Amino acid sequence: MFYAFSVLFFVLGLSTGIPALLQWRRMEAIRRSSATTFGVVRAVGRSNIGWNFLGEVGRSARPLVAFRIQDKEYEVEMTDTSGFLNRRYNSGETVEVVYEKGEPWNAYLQHEWALARRDQWKALGEIVLAAVLWAIGAYLGMPI
Repeated sequence: MFYAFSVLFFVLGLSTGIPALLQWRRMEAIRRSSATTFGVVRAVGRSNIGWNFLGEVGRSARPLVAFRIQDKEYEVEMTDTSGFLNRRYNSGETVEVVYEKGEPWNAYLQHEWALARRDQWKALGEIVLAAVLWAIGAYLGMPI
């Protein structure tokens, strides 16, 4: 039983940590040459591009955020890492946007930076818990 829970927590840690790490790396690349501004959430959930047919399911909510830089307006679908039915952003809400100076369409929401870091710590905790459970099972001599 310890081994089953250990494997479960390990897989959960990987499924939490890998997307968070990829998201954090993308944000870090933008952050190196970035500026910030405020934008307004125009829509949440559905993709206006058309390729994101799962816009209403799970972790794929993509708020459409409009922001203005030097008299030019951009509308960018951002990545929202909220879970099932737990939307973080509502239409009309003002949000802080971090964008790459040379490519303003390459942007992310400031709030998502902290959440990506939180998910990395959560994944690390899940993997450590998996290792501890496995070690307890091995120490007690439980059969696999």
